[in-house]
Amino acid sequence: MGAAGCGGCFGEHEEPKFAKGGQNDLSEGPVQRRGCTDILCIPLFVAAQFVFVAVTLMGLSEGNPVRLYKPRDFRGAYCGVETNWNDGPDLAAAPKLSYTMNLTSMVDDIMKQTICSSVAAEAMKSILPDAASKEAYDCDCCHIPCEKCDGALDTGEAFSDASDLASTISGRMAELTDP
Repeated sequence: MGAAGCGGCFGEHEEPKFAKGGQNDLSEGPVQRRGCTDILCIPLFVAAQFVFVAVTLMGLSEGNPVRLYKPRDFRGAYCGVETNWNDGPDLAAAPKLSYTMNLTSMVDDIMKQTICSSVAAEAMKSILPDAASKEAYDCDCCHIPCEKCDGALDTGEAFSDASDLASTISGRMAELTDP
C-alpha cells in the first residue's frame, strides 16, 4: 500500500527507466554503435606538435632562452643578463630586482619643469633667505652658467601663471598613471 501512494516511487509493476536489458538500456553508453570520429584530427595534432618543437628549437638556437624567465627592470632590461637589447646595461651582477620603477627617471622632468618654471622662480626668489641660496637655485635650474650645467635646461613650456602650472602638472601625472 505504501508504494501505491508514493507518487514518484517505483511500484511493484513499474520497471526503472534505464534498467539493463530494458527499452532504455544505457549500460554500454548512450550510443549503441560507437566509432572514432576524431581520426582526422590526429594528423593535425601531430603536425602542430612538430611545428611547436621546430619553433622552440629555432628560438633556442637564435635567441637567449633566459629572457623567457628573468625579471625585467622598468626600462625593459633583463636582470642577471650581461647583454641586453639596444646596448642596454650589463645587469649580470643584479640577478634580482627589488624595485621595478625608478621614480627619478619617471618624475624628474616633471619636477624640473615645475620647480624651474618662471612662476616657481618668482615664488622661490621671494622665499629664499639670502643671495647664496638664490644663486644655488639658479644654478640647479641652469638659469645661470655654473659647474652643474652643460647648457639650458629643457623644461618644456613656460608658464605664465600658477593655473597653467597646475594644469600641466595634472596632465603629466595623468600620463604616468594612465593604464
